[in-house]
Amino acid sequence: MRNKIYLVAPFRGVYFFVFEKASAALFFSISPHDIITSAFTLPTKHMTNIQIPKHVAIIADGNRRWAKSQGLPTLEGHRRGANNIEDLMNAAKDLGVECLTFWLFSTENWKRTEKEVGYLFDLLRQFAKKQKEKFLREDIRFVHLGRKDRFPEDVSKIIAETEEETRDRNSFTLALALDYGGQDELLRTFSKLKDENLEITTENVESHLDTTGLPLLDLVIRTGDVFRFSGFMSWQVAYAEFYFSEKMFPDFGPEDLKKAIEDFGTRERRFGGDSKK
Repeated sequence: MRNKIYLVAPFRGVYFFVFEKASAALFFSISPHDIITSAFTLPTKHMTNIQIPKHVAIIADGNRRWAKSQGLPTLEGHRRGANNIEDLMNAAKDLGVECLTFWLFSTENWKRTEKEVGYLFDLLRQFAKKQKEKFLREDIRFVHLGRKDRFPEDVSKIIAETEEETRDRNSFTLALALDYGGQDELLRTFSKLKDENLEITTENVESHLDTTGLPLLDLVIRTGDVFRFSGFMSWQVAYAEFYFSEKMFPDFGPEDLKKAIEDFGTRERRFGGDSKK
């Protein structure tokens, strides 16, 4: 769509214009004394005027601190965070992202109380049950990243069945990093290479990572006003862009995701080469 400017109507000496682009409209008025601008986003399938990352990963941090700040139990923070996943998934699809990953449970999170860990698995059971039909209906592939040997038996079964039933879906990919740690992933990868008598090369490592078959990681977002990556995707973040949000994960919504992607679109990615500017 070409950019267009429309003269709407003069009113009391002030001329109102609409500047229309593919994904947004800017309303502004001009008078001899001032220029007033305001903008809002129109419903759109893609933001076609910026570079869209193919693979976005979100380190979903801040559920417990959000609950504490609201005077609510810790588990309520996790519930609100879990309810946020579908909205962000839908937003990512609409913006043109191909793969969205959430890091929800680390290899270190087993240190938390049995009650909290058990509740997190209950949320996963509910999420999988609710979303499986949506995955099949909307051509969404589900992928699990992380260890598979320490879950409750029924959770392992749910994960395996959902992965298998959506294996051939290709319109969008949702990946959940559960019992995942970047160092643990590399140790498991090197163990696989040793078992297969393969040399440690870039190609062999990347073909044995949990993320094999997914688009290269473009953008990592961490919520919760924390400025570290805690070992997340230690190998894959080599050329990824980073974005930190001060918002706790339950408050990080579709508009925040769009803001992060718009910020990504302003960056020049050289991958070790020269600037194209």
